[in-house]
Amino acid sequence: MNRLYPPTTLQIEPTRRCNLNCQICIRPNLNELTVLLSLEDFGKVLDSSNLRHVALHGWGEPLLNPELFQMVKYAESKGVSTELTTNATLLQRNIEKVFASGLSTIVFGLHKRENLPVVMPQIQELITRRNRKNLSKPKAYVDIVIYEANRNQIEHLVETAAELSIDAVVLHRVFDIRQADPDTRYISVQDEKMLFKRVKNLARRVKLKLYLPPKPSIPCRAVKYSIFVTSAGKITPCPYLPEFYMGDAVNGDLKKVICSERYQSFVRNMKKHPVCSKCPLGSTGGNFYN
Repeated sequence: MNRLYPPTTLQIEPTRRCNLNCQICIRPNLNELTVLLSLEDFGKVLDSSNLRHVALHGWGEPLLNPELFQMVKYAESKGVSTELTTNATLLQRNIEKVFASGLSTIVFGLHKRENLPVVMPQIQELITRRNRKNLSKPKAYVDIVIYEANRNQIEHLVETAAELSIDAVVLHRVFDIRQADPDTRYISVQDEKMLFKRVKNLARRVKLKLYLPPKPSIPCRAVKYSIFVTSAGKITPCPYLPEFYMGDAVNGDLKKVICSERYQSFVRNMKKHPVCSKCPLGSTGGNFYN
């Protein structure tokens, strides 16, 4: 049985260092326990699939995994393009590894102004060294999640990205599954429209490539084009469903899950799912604003 939408991307979590009861946290507390995906298990997962792209991110900081760049190098050697999302706090000590690994794309999560003094010099150094070497990769993007507490900082973050000569900025909606803290909720429909208008004008003014969040759709893009594997090797449709396990990728279940009736039933019925029906990526009815 063929999957409704064959995925092209494997989202895989190199490091988990986060309390999953707090989905909104962008990066974890350094005092929490860490679960690391091993290079051996990464290879097993990658070899069990025929996807074209692997995105290394999840509920933790990927640069905490000491085998991360070996994973990147292995994937690139197999013709699989790689993408890494990081908060950039550990970037400087890893810049040479970034270049040596052959990483295709690096994404910097900049979500709050207070983090900028620490990470801006590190990002600038990577971009300067890449350009000095006349390297075509990694492409460098800034990723900004939008939520109530940072909505008045978005334009400043975009201007910062322009100062860094970043290749593009990507904005996306955030989703707090618990909806417990007003500061972590997504902004209103009207606020989103006004913000997008201001940011588009700003991007044109500073000559910066900008990607706004796509319109919500069912199935959402996260599930339509990718599948997620946790740092423990568990398969789930989406990072926002981190404990909705459908199989074990390390044991070769990835293809079986993709082709399973259970998985395809999930895709067909996302509109009725208690999480997906409220998620800003897929809730076409706008339920995520409530």
